[in-house]
Amino acid sequence: MDFIDLHCDTITEAMHHSVDLTEPHLNIHLPVAKEIERHCQCFAVYCPDTVRGEDAFNYYTMAKHYFQRELAKFPQLLEQIHTAADIDRITAEGKTGAVLTVEGGAVLNGKTENLRVLKNDGVKMITLTWNGENELGCGSSNQTKGLSPFGFDAVKEMERLGMIIDVSHLSDAGLDDVLKTVSGPVAASHSNLRSVCGYRRNLTDEQFCEIARRGGIVGVNFYRYFLNNDGEHATVHDIARHIEHMLELGGENAVAMGSDFDGCDGVDGVRDINDIPALYETLCAEGIPKSVLKKIFWQNARDFFERMI
Repeated sequence: MDFIDLHCDTITEAMHHSVDLTEPHLNIHLPVAKEIERHCQCFAVYCPDTVRGEDAFNYYTMAKHYFQRELAKFPQLLEQIHTAADIDRITAEGKTGAVLTVEGGAVLNGKTENLRVLKNDGVKMITLTWNGENELGCGSSNQTKGLSPFGFDAVKEMERLGMIIDVSHLSDAGLDDVLKTVSGPVAASHSNLRSVCGYRRNLTDEQFCEIARRGGIVGVNFYRYFLNNDGEHATVHDIARHIEHMLELGGENAVAMGSDFDGCDGVDGVRDINDIPALYETLCAEGIPKSVLKKIFWQNARDFFERMI
């Protein structure tokens, strides 16, 4: 099987613990299970809500250097993706294709010129906010507060530069602002459906449908509290419930995976990258056709990157 994951926090987790990406206690650790024939992983530089201003940009820079160190240390296992064509070449060589992303637009330090810096570093996607408010706008902690004036400027510049706008964590008002401001596709790299699990961080059906209509992508999040209203009892079957409803909404070409590995408390049976083949088999047993699962686990995200990077 093949697997593209739109979001993990493994780089910052590894950095904070001063370990390599081969550390088996990480949810994403290399090399991956042999059952995963092709693996493409989005590695997010996660910026906490407690870090702002110049400190946030410096934090990004430190994490970027850690990412680059890992690339240099394990060239036989890992290579950075710069173009869509790199995905096929790198994964065909048996290496993990690494897409550098950012979670938390605070790393821009309120300066649109820093978008060019990130683009030159190979950053392909930026999650605009985490849960709180930053210079771009507000996360889901306040659903009625949207983008700031700088946020409007930033998303326009991101679209001009060809950087993917990621609306996971963004407030409802902020997501509306993004959709009114840009004309092209957007991503929700690690978001589920509010109609299946009522947590505010999940997307409404209407939001999901609009992202899909635009040719965007939505990665299913494995965090137990985004899967089931009783998160303590969430299971892998709840992952299936979200996927099935996304498919009912017409999202067959828009559903992907956004594990949130190394950034969330997942469910039994899907604790790390090597559980992904078992997840695939469970979803087969739930009745999702293999032709659709191929899209969800690989092709939809691969096609999205073809359009966007």
